Amino acid sequence: MGAFTTKKTLYGNCSQIPVVAEQIRQAFVSEGFDVRMENPVHEQVIYISKGGLFKAALGLRSALKITMKPSTDGNIDFKAGISIFKQQLVPTMITMWVFSPIVIAQIWGMIKQSKLDEKAVAIAERALYQTRTF
Repeated sequence: MGAFTTKKTLYGNCSQIPVVAEQIRQAFVSEGFDVRMENPVHEQVIYISKGGLFKAALGLRSALKITMKPSTDGNIDFKAGISIFKQQLVPTMITMWVFSPIVIAQIWGMIKQSKLDEKAVAIAERALYQTRTF
């Protein structure tokens, strides 16, 4: 259910995925985002969110999911997307049916959030550049 998605191949050693993930985590935490990281087999998943209980109830909570995994050529497949996570599905549906004027606020929130995926890619590329050996 992503509205904005960025997919990119990051040219660097796939063994650097944990380092890149930590750099992304630190950057977003320093800006007040809640960050949760998962490490399923062969990939790194990062969930980034921001917004209090009131925003979550209205479905306005910022939400970004980042997935990094090794590509077939040894680089990193990076995917970041703004989406409505499970915790927001019901509030968003209620908002759409009952409080239709609030949908405008949701759309505005999604426009503001659309730059989060680009920011995550920039952080990842910078982290890979800093860890390269020349």
